[in-house]
Amino acid sequence: MNPEPNKEIEEEFIMTHKTPNLDIGCTVRSCAFHCEDQDQCSLSGITVEACPGCGSGKAKDESMCASYRHK
Repeated sequence: MNPEPNKEIEEEFIMTHKTPNLDIGCTVRSCAFHCEDQDQCSLSGITVEACPGCGSGKAKDESMCASYRHK
């Protein structure tokens, strides 16, 4: 019988062996998915959501990466 994979170990491996996704540029260095040596995201895809209380018309107020996770 095979034991279930340890999710924490699997996640730690993914975080330390990140491959930049050249289609997703990212400069958010506090994100766990940011590739340290390049301004790229390591996810295969991201979700972009509207910011709470949006409607100002300013780009920074309208959307955010919903896939963000703090390091």
